[in-house]
Amino acid sequence: MRPDLLRVLLLSSSCVLFACSSSSPSEPNAGPPPAEPGTDSPGAVDPSSRDNLRFMNPEQLTAHFSAALSLPPEQVCNELGQYPCATYAHNVVLGGVEPYDIGFYEPLTVTGATTPNVIDRMALAACARRVSLDVTTPGEAILFKGLELDARGSLVNREGAPIHDVITSLYQRALMRDPTETEVGALSRLVSQIEATGSQTPGRDWMTGVCFAVLSSAESVFF
Repeated sequence: MRPDLLRVLLLSSSCVLFACSSSSPSEPNAGPPPAEPGTDSPGAVDPSSRDNLRFMNPEQLTAHFSAALSLPPEQVCNELGQYPCATYAHNVVLGGVEPYDIGFYEPLTVTGATTPNVIDRMALAACARRVSLDVTTPGEAILFKGLELDARGSLVNREGAPIHDVITSLYQRALMRDPTETEVGALSRLVSQIEATGSQTPGRDWMTGVCFAVLSSAESVFF
C-alpha cells in the first residue's frame, strides 16, 4: 500500500472516531453546586459596585500611606532606617520591577507569599511614626488629637468624642468614608483589650493598633 493512501485512511479513521465521540449525548446539567452548610446562598450576596479592584503598586501604596497620615513619603517606612520599604527593599514583592540590578522587567502576575507581610510592615511603621509625632508634640498633633495619657501611659478618656473623632478621621483619611457604628465600637473596645495584655504603653499601642487596622485593611490597599 502506498504511503499517501495509508495517510488518507488514517486521517479518515481519526475523523470518524472524533465524530462518534463528539456526537455522544452529554450528561444532563446538574446546575450549580449546592451551598455549603452554614453559608448563605450566592443570591444573598450583593454584587460589588467596584468590580475591577486592583492592588496598589509600590509608588501608589507609599503615596496613599503618606497622604492618609500626613507624612513625607521618605518617612513612611525604611528598612534599617535608610532603605525605602516599597520602592527599594520590597519593590518586586509589591508588584514593582527592577530592571537595572536584577533584570526584572515585568511585574509579578500574582501577589507573592510575603506581600501581606510587607504591607503590614509598612502600615505598622507609618502608624508608629504618626503616633510618635502626635504624642511627642500634642500641640501640633494631626491625627491623634485630644487624647490625654495618664502617668501609666493609659488613655484618660476611653470613650467619648476624642476617641470617636480619631477613628472617624482615620476612616476619612484612609478609606474616604465615615466608619459605621459597629466599626467605631470594635476599635473603641480595643482600648480595654490592649490594657488587659499588660502593655507598658497601652495608650500609644491603641493609637498604633487602630491606625494599623484601618491602614492595612483590604479596603485601603486595593482601589
